[in-house]
Amino acid sequence: MSTAGYTCACKRTFTAQNYFNYHRRSCSQTKKRLSSAISSFKELLTGRKKPRIEVGPVTGSLHIPSSDHLASGHVIPSTSSHLEVTVVSLPDPSIATEGVGGPPEGEGAQNDVEDMSLAQRRTRRQNRQMPLRFRDVLPQPPPTIPLKARDRHLVPVVSVVASNNPSALPVRTVLRTPRNVFGLVRQYFSSEVPSHDPEEYVTIADLSLIQGSPQVNDDEHAPPSASGESQYHPYPNRSSFELGNWYWNQGVQKSQEDYMKLMKIMGDSTFKATDVRSTHWKKINSQLGTNDYDEGDGEEWEDEDAGWKRSPVSIEVPFARTAEVPGSRRYHAAELYHRSLVGVLREKLANARDDKLFHYEPYQLRWNSPHLDAEVSIYGDLYTSAVFHEAHSNLQESPGEPGCDLPRVVAALMFWSDATQLTSFGNAKLWPTYMYFGNESKYRRCKPSLNLSNHVAYFETLHDSFKAFTDGKGLNSECATHCHREFFHEQWRILLDDEFLEAYEHGIVVCCCDGIKRRFYPRIFTYSADYPEKVLIATVRNLGGCPCPRCLIPKNHIHNMGMPLDRKQRQTLFRSDERRRMMVNDARSLIYEQNFAVGSAAVERILKPQSWVPTSNAFSDRLGHMGFSIFHALVVDLLHEFEIGVWKMLFIHLLRIITAQDPGLIHQLDQRYRQTPTFGPATIRKFSANSSEMKRLAARNFEDLLQCSIPVFDGLLPEPHNQTVLELLFTMAHWHGLAKLRMHSDLTLEIMDHVTSALGQQFRQFKATVCNAYGTRELGQEVRARARRRAKKAVHQKAGHKCTQSTRVVEQAEVDASENLKRSKVFNIQTYKFHALGDYVSTIRRYGTSDSYSTEPGELEHRSPKARYRRTDRKSFVQQLTRIERRQARIRRIVDTNFNRPHVEISEVARSPQAHHHIGLTQKYPIHIGSYLISHPGDPAIKNFLPKLKEHLLRRIITPSGVGDEQDINTIILKDDRIYQHNIARFNYTTYDVRRAQDVINPRTSHCNIMVLRSDNDIGCHGHRYNYGKVLGVYHVNVIFIGHGMVDYTPIRMEFLWIRWYEPMDEVSAWATSTLDRVNFLPLNHEHSFDFLDPADVLRGCHVIPRFARGKRHADGSGVSACVGDKDDWREYYVNRFVDRDMLMRFHFGLGVGHVYSHYRTTQVELQREDISLQASFNRDVEDLTDDVEVDEGDDESDDTDDGLDIEQPFGSNESLPDQFDEMYDGEVDLDYEN
Repeated sequence: MSTAGYTCACKRTFTAQNYFNYHRRSCSQTKKRLSSAISSFKELLTGRKKPRIEVGPVTGSLHIPSSDHLASGHVIPSTSSHLEVTVVSLPDPSIATEGVGGPPEGEGAQNDVEDMSLAQRRTRRQNRQMPLRFRDVLPQPPPTIPLKARDRHLVPVVSVVASNNPSALPVRTVLRTPRNVFGLVRQYFSSEVPSHDPEEYVTIADLSLIQGSPQVNDDEHAPPSASGESQYHPYPNRSSFELGNWYWNQGVQKSQEDYMKLMKIMGDSTFKATDVRSTHWKKINSQLGTNDYDEGDGEEWEDEDAGWKRSPVSIEVPFARTAEVPGSRRYHAAELYHRSLVGVLREKLANARDDKLFHYEPYQLRWNSPHLDAEVSIYGDLYTSAVFHEAHSNLQESPGEPGCDLPRVVAALMFWSDATQLTSFGNAKLWPTYMYFGNESKYRRCKPSLNLSNHVAYFETLHDSFKAFTDGKGLNSECATHCHREFFHEQWRILLDDEFLEAYEHGIVVCCCDGIKRRFYPRIFTYSADYPEKVLIATVRNLGGCPCPRCLIPKNHIHNMGMPLDRKQRQTLFRSDERRRMMVNDARSLIYEQNFAVGSAAVERILKPQSWVPTSNAFSDRLGHMGFSIFHALVVDLLHEFEIGVWKMLFIHLLRIITAQDPGLIHQLDQRYRQTPTFGPATIRKFSANSSEMKRLAARNFEDLLQCSIPVFDGLLPEPHNQTVLELLFTMAHWHGLAKLRMHSDLTLEIMDHVTSALGQQFRQFKATVCNAYGTRELGQEVRARARRRAKKAVHQKAGHKCTQSTRVVEQAEVDASENLKRSKVFNIQTYKFHALGDYVSTIRRYGTSDSYSTEPGELEHRSPKARYRRTDRKSFVQQLTRIERRQARIRRIVDTNFNRPHVEISEVARSPQAHHHIGLTQKYPIHIGSYLISHPGDPAIKNFLPKLKEHLLRRIITPSGVGDEQDINTIILKDDRIYQHNIARFNYTTYDVRRAQDVINPRTSHCNIMVLRSDNDIGCHGHRYNYGKVLGVYHVNVIFIGHGMVDYTPIRMEFLWIRWYEPMDEVSAWATSTLDRVNFLPLNHEHSFDFLDPADVLRGCHVIPRFARGKRHADGSGVSACVGDKDDWREYYVNRFVDRDMLMRFHFGLGVGHVYSHYRTTQVELQREDISLQASFNRDVEDLTDDVEVDEGDDESDDTDDGLDIEQPFGSNESLPDQFDEMYDGEVDLDYEN
């Protein structure tokens, strides 16, 4: 363009640029010449964006993995398929099918589409890409099955045949639901559309992890209209029932909240005191606690009720040939309180409240996101796992019952058992067995308030009378241990009764709550227990030569965990129940027929090489002939095997190494843990004063120690040992985070597989280099613990002597401890818990994620019997516990029958999951800006405070990319020159597993750090995808805008955060470096050290830990800025990417299903490159057009009438048309994502 003037496409020349711009906006000649270019650009955009929004039938070859191959978790090649697979795509309910929104048909319909505007042609709610700041999409359940699809005949759209003889092969139909906004697709291996879809009942409140108050409508909570006093039986009326429910089901220790509930009951208009006075409470409680073992006078319940039974347990005690009277004798040990497993199943299916969320058919969850190269499998709940699909497929392909065509359903049984101490002081113990149903969501099973745990048995142990029975009869310790094992399995034989075997083989017919009769087949999938109980269940000797209850890898090969040979041996050496049965039968014939001792050499020669014990396994004897193997059901246990297993072992030895290096370093370690900031409501808790003492630490405490270990151990040891330890801790934390994920994919499991190999290699390197360099000995607490154990053993051996002797033994033990008689200790990785780390990937592929079958839900359920124990008289408490359990269950059933219990809705605005963030509405804490600035003269934090604030507000008002000058800033008026301070800000975010969670930011505490997403241009080659900042204040301001586009002088409330930015120090942020991201604060006088941030741009809170090894920035404790409080600044900080599961997946960018903002990042970069070429081509076309423009005088005269109008156009002339169209599409107001 010449500097002498500005020439338009119509050949008119202007000397001033502003007149030229006004003319171009209204020049009809230019508009005509550009119309063809715009049309061509529309075609380019349509061709580029149509594949991302196009919905149509599946074409081409599509490979669907069959359920026979789901156990491996990998997609098999299509050439190896032996099934004819028919793929049926269920209709998308979001696409209108009646007149509007349907696919055009014929030439007329095509013409109608051409007549539509570009905005009208765009398919709504179909894979819409929102701007980054709006991509915090609300969670939603997996796509539901359309209701119309359940009532119509399905027509297959794809048939894949991989055999030369299709007629001889079974036909399998695959039903695929539409894809939801997260890219999740449900895939059913069934020829019929499931008649029951629990996902359609899931609401946003069910997907929210935010603590909120339920909102219940009184009308919905009212009893049904059909009044009758029998509906509350055995309570005579509603008033007495309300009081009984409050007493039994509202907790043992009554709180202020319980008191208010009582006041609400008594203050209700329907409450009548006269009805309560005549209530016979003892009789009612007796009727509610009636069980099957009550003789004759028990209450008969009309509905399904699985009461408790009482069965005698007896075992055969073998006496060896060396005894006075050799041979076996039967010992009547105890009475077992238990419930019928089939009865519990019937009671479950009769529960209408739980039935609607009970999955009758399994499905495979697939992830089909635009940024992935191919569709991958998602692993989570048991009903989406490979083992469930395998059981369901085997059941459907097996011959049915004669004359029965009812739908056949697998009832997935999951068992937990663990002995627990009922009191903090005393010896009252209980050994409960809990049963869950894998057909229910794991997110519901882990909530004790939903009462989804079924107590099926309270196991007994051999009483003290057993000693009297065997006293003086030649029974050694090996035989006593054998009798304990026999007693345990005899109790399981009672549970696995003939009724259960009949149901296991032939099923039970139940009329479900939806009115459909189905035949249910119970199947045992998992048994969760700690290691001592696992070997008891598997009939494997404790810590034997082959300690694993699943495979036969010898103990001296356990250190090879993660190596290729180890992976192969886990499969080839898997335990066989058939071989075990043969060897055990031979050993038992020697013991019970030939009177050999249990620990004799003949018996040991048979059983010891594979670490078997001569115990008859109840699971093998009762279910082995039907294909069940207990070794498969004994799944991994992250709580006992890693958190208080491998990690605790490593942590203790690291303390020994530090003590060997310098005993004073232990105090430095404790100090660092004390200075570590907390995070979240309970994610990282405040550490104890002396973490190294490990006093009364639970598994969650050891988890916190691991997640914060890298900054604590950094610099305590000299190099290169320090780097070796830090890399090992990094890999440990990484593996732990992956193992605890609630949602896995094929991609994350592949990462975990590599991390497992690296973990094994680093453990071997740590043992060879670091451990051998230090002479480690016992810690002080280990010496004292050993002394207490020796004293306790001595007291036990001298129980018959005087008390003074036992006291003398204890005193001598304390003397030994005080003399620091520390034994030498070596690091040992030849343990089962270390070996078990290699089974996690294969177990997750087969059974789903580890949280579904961890022992943690069982440990949490122990609170129920402990609370009920307080209501007993502490004598025959087991029987009383069974009665209390029935009372509570039957009262809950009365509530479900007579009261509607709607889904919980979050009523409190501050805790509503729909909003991205919440900042209070109060204006009680105003700050006058002028007075605030005057009160802090010379403070670098408030330099240009007001101009920066107005610039920030102006950018948010005008346009996201606009930057105002001095004149523009003056168009912002702050009402009363005040900003209003808030104490906290709540930020909601969608987690990687499509749940809604919340972080609370408080600038006055350590919970003041946030993370925001970097733009693509800022990432560069370093890989830092996030910016981190410290929130100095949470404010809102009432803004009056007087610039172009103003409507009136009504003030606008605008919220903002005052931020102090961190700066990344590492050149590269990648997993390969095995280091946490290091950051520090920008200098106070830096231009971008302080800034203002829109709360809508915050992703979530983050955990920033000081790098203690580098020390504080101001050693004298005096800072520069009083507003910032920089006197406590450290030189460097670590960003803790292992603080929780969601944070871990944010650093595995693009692999979090719920992190929608990361799904489009790769696609966006590629599209930007494509846009550049499109824009260059388009600009060349426009230049060619402008060179051929002809002058039209008539148009010029008409256009001049608008030259004097000072009207701001929606698109500026300095922008290219592709940018204008992209801004038009991405800036639409009705960004309607249905959540």
